[in-house]
Amino acid sequence: MLNQGVSLRPFHLRILFPHLLTLPKTDPRRTKAPKPITQSTAIDLELYTYFALLLRDFIHPWYKLLTTDEDLSAEIIDLLILIVQKLEKRLCEEVDWTELILLDLPKLLSIHYHDYRQAKRRMHMDHGSGSSSLVDLFHGMQPHFALEPVENREKEYLAALTESLLKILLQPKDHNSACVRHLVREILSNLVLSNLIESLADPYTIHMIICKLLGSYETTLDELEVSAQFQETYFSALTNGQSPPHKLKQETKSTQFVSSQDVKAAAATATTAKKEEEAESLTKQMQRLQEERRKKEGKAGQTMLEEEDLPQQQLQEPRKRFSFAYITLQVVLAPFRTFWMYIMATMTQSQEHYHRVNQHKKRTRQMRLVEPLMEFVFIASQVEERPVLQWAWQMMAMFFWPLIRVFGGGLLIDKFLEQTVLHVLSEDHVVFYLRLGSDLLWPDGVFIQRADPPTPLQREQMRERAERLLTVAIPAHLRGILFETKDLNELQNHVHDMLEPVQNKQINKHLLYLLVDLILTKVLPELLTSN
Repeated sequence: MLNQGVSLRPFHLRILFPHLLTLPKTDPRRTKAPKPITQSTAIDLELYTYFALLLRDFIHPWYKLLTTDEDLSAEIIDLLILIVQKLEKRLCEEVDWTELILLDLPKLLSIHYHDYRQAKRRMHMDHGSGSSSLVDLFHGMQPHFALEPVENREKEYLAALTESLLKILLQPKDHNSACVRHLVREILSNLVLSNLIESLADPYTIHMIICKLLGSYETTLDELEVSAQFQETYFSALTNGQSPPHKLKQETKSTQFVSSQDVKAAAATATTAKKEEEAESLTKQMQRLQEERRKKEGKAGQTMLEEEDLPQQQLQEPRKRFSFAYITLQVVLAPFRTFWMYIMATMTQSQEHYHRVNQHKKRTRQMRLVEPLMEFVFIASQVEERPVLQWAWQMMAMFFWPLIRVFGGGLLIDKFLEQTVLHVLSEDHVVFYLRLGSDLLWPDGVFIQRADPPTPLQREQMRERAERLLTVAIPAHLRGILFETKDLNELQNHVHDMLEPVQNKQINKHLLYLLVDLILTKVLPELLTSN
């Protein structure tokens, strides 16, 4: 879809194109942007929002004091548009996003999780390298120039990185101008990259992103909390965006733990009663079936006694077709059959979906796209701590997965995953990501450095909400397989352990800087060979 012009908001007109406000409201130039940026109208609108916020907060406050001339603002907008257009061409035509998202990113996350847990284990050991904190020990395992314990090292790294980017993206005449180069460099490094990394490294932001992405499960989670399937917390009413009832306030004042214990006891009692009812109903069903069987046989009295005297003869006849080897084979193949049916049901919910996946022309040259993802799931969910599950996992990897690949299932899964990546990078999703970024940098329209930081209570509420949403989002049968429990509170504890490696802001910066380096080398491979 070619961009035929962006319908600007009043905010854009006032900041970016104030001269258009002098035109009559019926003039078409007032509702159209003078220059398209990308091939998507919706994406252009979000980019103009970024441009307007940057100029409003960092250019106009000092530039308006010097002059009323708008030439500098227009020149900065033209430079930013040029940079975005060059990046768009590389992002759309030269980057293998399937390889980046399905292969490189899971491997990076797996290394991060492995090193964090290893550093945590070594923290209190004699061979802990003499590190005084977990952050220092982790930095020794994953050193990065930007995070060296030197003052302003992060700013220096981002400035040098942006300088290399501008050398590739700017026109020679603009790059040769020290004033233009320095101004654009400070905008991109100090204002955009630095604050974006600071925000994304914050666990509060990570939890908020999880809540936004899993917003469709909010209703389900609320129903589970109301039914007391999750353990009560003293701030749960606030977490749900409601004021706590008066009774809950009184109980909280007396003790914060009575409510959770009562809820837990009530839930246990209800579960026990339910199991007893199910067992009783099952017993009645068995008795009824046995009575029907006796009636059908039509045997009574002496006939029944004769059958009791010869139990083996009657039992052997219907079992002649079966053998111990056959039953053993069925038991061994049952989980594999169930797993295969689950995969097929997930990827081919309808015949039309199956043909769409099967007819998709694979773009990436990479194969076995699911294996790095499964390796990350193995590490993140700590499968190695559950021996039975680890054995089943290894058996499937050695025997079942090769059979799937031999019979064409591997190619079908690769096509499905590639289509998923294309869906994640569609126009609507990119617009969502841009809006999420503007909300992170300018919460409520105020730049992040000027906004009030979240309180400890708000952080705890967001963490609890994110963990519970993740717990609910995991399919029920998958929860039982991975974590060997169906209790939601125990599952939340497992999810808490899964998110622990991203709960330290300074350690998260290691992951983000490595991710920035990875993405930029994919988009701009010239950075690897430049001086």
